[in-house]
Amino acid sequence: MAITSSGIGSNLDVDGIVKQLMALEKKPLTALDVKEAGVQSKISALGLLKGAISSLQAATGNMVPAAGATPLEKFNNFRASVADSTIASVTTDSKAVAGSYRLEVTQLAQEHRLATKTGDASPFDAEGKLKGGGGMLSIGLGAAGQAPDKTMTVSIAANSTAEQVRDAINAARAGVSATVINGINGKQLALVGNAVGSDQSISLSGIEELAVDDLQSAQGSLFKLNGIEVSGKTNTVSTAIDGITLTLLKKSEAGVTTTVSVNSDTSALSSAIDGFVKAYNDFNTQATSLGSYNAATKVAGALNGDNGLRMAQNVLSSALGNPPAELASKQLRHLSEIGIELQKDGSLQVNRSKLNKAVKDDVEGVANLVSAYGKSFKEVTERLIGTNGTLAAQTEGYNTTIKGFDKQREAINIRMLSIEARYRKQFTALDVMMS
Repeated sequence: MAITSSGIGSNLDVDGIVKQLMALEKKPLTALDVKEAGVQSKISALGLLKGAISSLQAATGNMVPAAGATPLEKFNNFRASVADSTIASVTTDSKAVAGSYRLEVTQLAQEHRLATKTGDASPFDAEGKLKGGGGMLSIGLGAAGQAPDKTMTVSIAANSTAEQVRDAINAARAGVSATVINGINGKQLALVGNAVGSDQSISLSGIEELAVDDLQSAQGSLFKLNGIEVSGKTNTVSTAIDGITLTLLKKSEAGVTTTVSVNSDTSALSSAIDGFVKAYNDFNTQATSLGSYNAATKVAGALNGDNGLRMAQNVLSSALGNPPAELASKQLRHLSEIGIELQKDGSLQVNRSKLNKAVKDDVEGVANLVSAYGKSFKEVTERLIGTNGTLAAQTEGYNTTIKGFDKQREAINIRMLSIEARYRKQFTALDVMMS
């Protein structure tokens, strides 16, 4: 009779023996688990390293001006203010220089206003319809007394009402807005320029009946800067002082001035430098930790002796110490010259007094240097962590290794099933024989 339960005949512990033998046979699986855990640890550590380099890459991006802009335009900004903000506002660009100006606004620019005549001279009859046969109305905009800079032609039908003439003018979008006002002298067509300025005078021609009177002349602005008289076509004037745009808001009281102040602002430059130094120091701290070894505890960092870590440290250290090629002919070429100093532990520190002096003496040179190093670090970090970068390739290699472990584990498990079946058959037969 066949024995189907182990140990029935001879009290032989077949299950226990097989389990112990299989535990020995499964040691290769345990070894694989240990190896995989080690590789997974390296992948995680590389992730931390790539994260630190990515932060550094982002910081160096803030050191580079946008396309079409110069480093000086990015970093040498100016802050401007008007003591009496009800009189004017002010903005600046990179051409501005620090200074203080006394401003007095004597005349604001204004739009041109017209209205059709009344009484017998009115273009509209008692029923509010246009006298005459209509025609093509030319609307011009330009300086008073000169040929218009812009002309638009509008078709006005015979016997059009004042409202129809209004609608035709507005539909033409000629830079003029028309309304109908029903005054004590009957309906009048009122025209107003859409913009203020000395070059926004409205002229009408082509329909003789549409005679108009001036209500308000188009005019530019007048003001004084440090006692010097200046005129502008509009209330926004950028031609008086290089790099400064004034927007006039209100006339000054006669003889009363307000102060326009323009001060240099290099806070964006300091902020970019501080961001770079912090990001580099964070990388240095992370890389040092990952590659460390404690002789006392015999504990090593996850990337101790790792080629990728050493390459990243060498590449970034080289970018730090070697001036970019575009600075070859410049007076300022090294980061240390503007106060970014390398410490014994590999970190960076900003010598603030040295940086401030460099900015004061040669802000353009400092801006060019910061921009050049920003571009250099962006390029080298991309070679490290970009899609085809060194560390990305290393991570992919580790992932491939883990896939290999999975295949080995699958093969071992299949072999384990066969071995266990063989052991169970052998010891079951022994049990039967002993019984």
